[in-house]
Amino acid sequence: MSDTTKNKLRTIALNRSQLLILLALAFCFGVYVDRGIGIFSSARHDDAKGYLADGDGEYKYIRSAEQAKLAESGRAARELKPFRYKVAALAGSRQKSGEVSEISVYFRDLLYGQRFGIREQERFSSDTLLKLPLMIAYLKRSESTPLLLNRKIVYIGNHNAALQDQSASNDFFEEGRSYKIDTLIYRMIAYNDNGAYASLKAHLPPGVLNRVIKDISVDYDPTKNDDSITFNAYASFFRVLFNASYLSSDMSEKALRYLSKTAFKDGIISGVPPDIDVVAKYGERMLSQSADGDATGSRQYHEFGIVYHPVHPYLIGVMVRGDDPRILSKTLRDISALVYEEVDRQSR
Repeated sequence: MSDTTKNKLRTIALNRSQLLILLALAFCFGVYVDRGIGIFSSARHDDAKGYLADGDGEYKYIRSAEQAKLAESGRAARELKPFRYKVAALAGSRQKSGEVSEISVYFRDLLYGQRFGIREQERFSSDTLLKLPLMIAYLKRSESTPLLLNRKIVYIGNHNAALQDQSASNDFFEEGRSYKIDTLIYRMIAYNDNGAYASLKAHLPPGVLNRVIKDISVDYDPTKNDDSITFNAYASFFRVLFNASYLSSDMSEKALRYLSKTAFKDGIISGVPPDIDVVAKYGERMLSQSADGDATGSRQYHEFGIVYHPVHPYLIGVMVRGDDPRILSKTLRDISALVYEEVDRQSR
């Protein structure tokens, strides 16, 4: 082999080595940039991430296999004795005093099935609580379209004066900017962001939300703008998540984990001990407004959630109407506290 040929081969070998080095450096740079973006992103939305309870893959919020066996056995010894009359007495006293104008309550033991209601068939404004079935609709679609939650859509903000924005971090979300669907779902649920709700609802293909509601057999028609929903009907959304009977176990757990991050702490959550897990959805609606959209008086607070009592996990819903936000929140808290104390007393 001539010296010229040997030199050419050496040059080719060097070029290949250099090319491999460049490719390796490019790969490392890409990983670094991607991680850097992830770090900045997680600094803003660090709660919108993994949904398994811990490293061993156990679920925290959906019904466990042990709980399912207990429920199927139907052991009467564990059943709660009726206490509706105590809750009715508290609700009646608040109405009689004029502190609130209306109260509705729903209770269900999620393991043994005992339930009661106080004006549970009373229909209430559903706009803010539709965030829950909207989340379920997206998570259901993501089961067949795995990359759906990573897609970005435009954040359009809230332009409905009747829906009060209680979101806690407006500085991170700007109208006209695009955000991941998963991030918007988290913000909609945890921070009650009506802008995220409007953006997700506008992006969802026609008929999808209606199909989900029909699948779960809820008596509600989302195509009617003025339609309302009962507590008895709304309870179905929480039950299918707890039982993981509509979404997969992973997606049901994810939904419940997002609900556990609610920023509203003055209602059901404040009525139970701090070491008890609660997943809840809160909503507020103005029932009377001035011409410029400012509140003039009556408003409606409604909250639904699962309280994870260690013996009797239960579903509770409370709706109150009145003029004073502090009294409305206090009523939510007091009813929640009464129910928890009674369940706990009977579980000893």
